[in-house]
Parts: sequence; C-alpha cells; structure tokens
Amino acid sequence: MKKILCTLLCLILTLPLTAMCVSAKNFVPYLAYEYNAEEESVPAPVGYEPEGLYLGTEIGVGAFSNPTDLCFYNGELYILDSGNSRIVVTDPDLNLVRVIGDLEYNGETLQYAGALGLYVCHDGTILIADTENFRIIECTNDGTVVRLLEKPDTTMLSESLSFRVKKVIRDYNGITYALVDGVNDGAITYMPDGSFGGFFASNEVEQTAQAILNYIWRQFMTEEQIRNSVTASPASFTNFDLAPEGFVYTVTQSTENVSGVRLLNFKGSNIEQGADYGDLEWDRKVRDTVSTTFVDIDMDEEEYLFLLDSARGRVFVYTKDGSLISVFGGKGDAVGTFTSTQAIETYGGKAYVLDNIQGSVTTFAPTDYINTVRTAYNLHEEGDYLGAQQYWEEVLTVNSNSTVAYYGIGMALYEAGENAEALPYFRLAYSNKGYSDAFSEVRKDFVKTYFVWLLLGAAAVITGVIVLSKVLKRKFSRANAYETSALERKYSAPLFTVFHPIDGFENLKLRKGWSIPLAFGMLTVLFLTLTASWFWTGFSFNTNRASDYNVFITLLQAYGIVFVWVIANWAVCTLIEGKGRLIDIFGTTVYSLLPFIVALILRIVVSNVMTQDESAFLYFIQVFGIIWSVVLIFTGFMSIHEFSFSKTILSFLLTLMGIAIMIFLAILFVGLMQQVISFIESIWSELVMMM
Repeated sequence: MKKILCTLLCLILTLPLTAMCVSAKNFVPYLAYEYNAEEESVPAPVGYEPEGLYLGTEIGVGAFSNPTDLCFYNGELYILDSGNSRIVVTDPDLNLVRVIGDLEYNGETLQYAGALGLYVCHDGTILIADTENFRIIECTNDGTVVRLLEKPDTTMLSESLSFRVKKVIRDYNGITYALVDGVNDGAITYMPDGSFGGFFASNEVEQTAQAILNYIWRQFMTEEQIRNSVTASPASFTNFDLAPEGFVYTVTQSTENVSGVRLLNFKGSNIEQGADYGDLEWDRKVRDTVSTTFVDIDMDEEEYLFLLDSARGRVFVYTKDGSLISVFGGKGDAVGTFTSTQAIETYGGKAYVLDNIQGSVTTFAPTDYINTVRTAYNLHEEGDYLGAQQYWEEVLTVNSNSTVAYYGIGMALYEAGENAEALPYFRLAYSNKGYSDAFSEVRKDFVKTYFVWLLLGAAAVITGVIVLSKVLKRKFSRANAYETSALERKYSAPLFTVFHPIDGFENLKLRKGWSIPLAFGMLTVLFLTLTASWFWTGFSFNTNRASDYNVFITLLQAYGIVFVWVIANWAVCTLIEGKGRLIDIFGTTVYSLLPFIVALILRIVVSNVMTQDESAFLYFIQVFGIIWSVVLIFTGFMSIHEFSFSKTILSFLLTLMGIAIMIFLAILFVGLMQQVISFIESIWSELVMMM
C-alpha cells in the first residue's frame, strides 16, 4: 500500500514538471513588435518561433569553432566552421550529409581557418573568403580546388593593403564580388577569367554635422595638420546577397545618412529608395535612434528580406517594397536568442541563424500569423486585392497595428468601388497615394451629385471677388490711399504695398508709418500658418509626422530668418550708403511677406480638396507667393535705400554673404564652446581621480 501511495504521490508531483517542459518547448523568449508611421514601436504577434538549437555535437561533427557563415544550395545547408577549417553540409533538418575539410591544390594542402565568408554559386561552385590567408578559394562541390583568386595586381589598390577578404558572391554572369577589409571604394570584382574587373559601387561619405564642422576646421589648418588629420571616407559594405535579375543587396553598418540597405543595379546605382530599415525609435538617453548593426541579409524564395542585426541579436523581415512585417530574436541564452549573431539563411519558409560564440545554428519556423500576412501580401502583389482582403482582415483581428493590413484592405475597397470606405484605411496605413486615388473618385461622385449647387456657389464667389476688388481698388487707389485716418493707413499699409510697392514703401518711410506691433503680428501669423501647414495640409500631400514637429525650428523659420536678414542687410547697407533705417528694413521685409503668407494659407485650404495628380497647381501657388514676396522686397529695398537696380542686386548678394558669415561664426562659436566644455570636463575628471 505504501508503494502505491508513493507512486501516486510521485506522479502528482511530476505532473507540473511535465506541463512546464511542454510549455518550455513553445516558450518564445522575446517580444515581437512593428513600427508605425510615427516611427514608434508597437506590439505585434510573434511571426517566427524558435524551433531548435543545433550545436556541432548534436549534428555529429564535434563542437563548432567560430562558425562564420551559412549558405543554402540545392536543399543543403553549408556551414563554414572557420576555426576547424571545414565546411559542414547538412539537410534542412540539420542532419549531417558530409564534411568538406582541408583542400588540395597543386600538391599543397589548403587550410582556411579564420575564413569569414562562404558562397555556393548556382552551378554548385563553392567560394571561400579565406580571410587570414588573403585569398578566395574556388572549388567544386566535392571539394576539388579549381583556382585561387588573390589580390589583383593593380595600382588602384595600395601596396600596403592586406587582402583580407570578408565576404564573396558570384552572379549568374560569372562575375565575382569580394568585400575586402580596408577597401572603401566598393566591392572588388573579378571577371569570369579571374582578371581584375574594377570596383562595384560604394557608399557616399556621410554628411554629418561633425563632418561639416571638421571641413570648416580644415580651412584653418596647415598642410602638415591636414596630412595628419583623419579624412572622411565612405562606410564600407558589411555583407551582400544576390537579388533577382542579377541585382545585389548590400548592408552597411551606419548610423547616419547612408542607407543601411541598398539594392544595386548593374551600374552600382542604388534603386532602393524611400524605405527605412532596422530600429527606428528615438533613444532619448543617447539622443539618437536605437542602434542597429546589420551583418547579413538574405532574400527568400518569395522575395522577402531577412536582415540580421548583431547589436541586439534581432532579425527584421521586410516585404520587397520595404514594409516591416516581423521582428524576432534577441540577446540572451534561451533558445531563440543569441550571444553574437553572424549569418542568416532561409529555406522552405524557415530561418537559420548562426551564432559564432555559442557555436550554434538556431532554426525559426513561421507562425500562423506570419503565414497569413505572407499569403495576403502575395495575393496583393499578384493584383488580387479582393482575394487578399479576407486574409488582411484576419491579420487585423490579432494585430490592429498592422499598417500593411490597413493598406491591403484600403486597396480592396478601392478596387470594389467603395472609395469613401477606403479613405480611413488609407489614413491608418499612412498611404498618401492610395488616399489621393480614392479621394479623387469620391470628389468625382460629389461633383456629379451637387454640380448645380457648386456652379451657383462658384458664381457667387466670383461675384464677391469682383465686388471686393472694386471696393479695395477705390479704397487703396493712389488718390485715396492717404485720405483715410492715420490708424487705417497704418494697418492697411501692407495691403496697399502689395499692389503699389514703390509708392507704398516710400510713403511709409517718409511718414514713418511703420507699425511694429503689426509687423510682429504678421510674423506671428506666419508662425501659425507654418504650424498649420505642418498639421493641416491635405492628407494626399502631407508626409509630416506629428511627432517630428519642432516648435523651435518653426520659430526660427518665422522669426529667426527675418531677423538675420534684417541685421545683415542693415550692416551691409550702412557700408554702401543705403538710406534705409533699421526699422525701414524690418518693416519692408515683414510687409513683403504678405503674399507668401496668403499663398501658404491658400495652399493649406486647396490641398484638402485636390489630389496628387494636381500637385502642380499647389506648387504654382507656393512659388507664385514666394516670387511675389521677393519682388516686393526687391522693389521695397530699392525705394527705402534709394538704390539703383544694379546696386540693389549688389546689396542682396552682400547680404547673403553677410548671412553666411554670421552662420559660420555661429558654428565656429558652438564648436569652440564644445571644445571648452570638453576641456573643462577632462580637467574635472582628472581632479576627481586625484582626490
């Protein structure tokens, strides 16, 4: 009886442990998220779950030693076990197929310990980036070495350059591309016969604020200081992968203006424009975006992009048009997290991630959620918007933050002719183009329904404009302009100068009719109009994000530019015998902005009833307002300074030079203050350490 009771007790006690083991198998040790159009991270369902972690011992080849790359070919996974100088070949389930060890070439044994790159070509040829031996090994699929590609004999490469090849690929034309450590001019290419083919593409030099400041400092350096200074160079590619049609995808470790992902055509030009990759959220602690360091890229069979981030151990999955659909992985010790991510490959819908420190390959399987997303997107890409709608609706039931789902449903409703219903979906998807197309149809239906009333309204508006223009013409004619009261003259002067700039500005100067409160009021209206333009421009044209609005920049646009212009012009015209006083220059500048302000207001209103196909009209309104204001400033300055036409042009050029000098001095001052602060901080640190 005791044995029976003990057995039952043990079974009861082990039941929770059994349940824990089952749940641990399905445990996902990371949180999934996406980014909305405000570049804020929002929760999302898990797209890929960890399926298994495979060490070399589990595969049956002993422990891996610093594995550095992966590659799939013909349904087999090739693992570059760099530290052991071998290539381990498995099936997709990580069952051992064979091992390619040391290679033979011309009677010499070739080892490739320390190699960083592996690529298997479409014909089965294996390319090994033998980093520490400064060469590329080309061999057949059974390990027979065909040839060695070494440092090209060309003056385009420095003699002191160590030919440390990091990554290598070959396109369908037989051209080999190699990324070499220390080469910033792009990938080194080899022609099919092994000859040097030049450089392929390169990144642009990052135009950061520090780079601009360094350029300014270099203008004051001696030649010796310039030789000893660090010259800005383009960021080199980190990795690459072949895309369909022979294009090349590249990834770059960059934190500034250079795109982290580029799609290069045969000429090396980037045709991947507009998409943002990696973590986009702003980190207030470091005053920068969250760090993303791409180390590998892979495009699967359905042309989805998988980007591997080593900074946080995450994998970002994108559609081919750059829409983020999933993020998985992370740093840690649990299955599905990593210590040091090195490479990624995809096959049969699964993702394979290599960790060189753990010496492991982790497999990830797609969830039902991501399969639904991919099914919907594939139908969408085929043009079957209505067929994709039900799948997009399924996506929204579990992920209300999915912008791609909102866009997909919007396109389905637009295709079905339900344009008014499609508008809110395009708004939620932040699709300006989709919204514009649907709004065009809604507007067309509205005009058909209310054509007569719209015609009568237009006639009434035209009549009102004609009557108002006649009243204003009598009110502000040259004969009557100064028969009104002084108060009326003061506050109606800007409108009069719009149509009669020479007479208006001259009379304002002679009669001292400037109104400082009115001028500041106009600048305030300009500030409010710029703010309204940011938020209330029609959705078809508005690409601004509310979170990006900066009131200080808007204040600088409305007030700062005017003040800098006025001070610079006053200083210049004082030297070239201009007659205008500071208040004359300020008043003329502000009053001349009236057409620009009116054009901005008109643009905001009109943008809400127009579509992208009519954007030229909005552009015309804005340009017309700018030109009118510039003409007023020019004629006004001719009048108040009593300059000739040519001398006014000269004063404008000198004013612009003065503004450039003021900006230069401001940047110089900021740079000096930074160095002073840095010096004080270093002294303080030394004192603290001494204490």
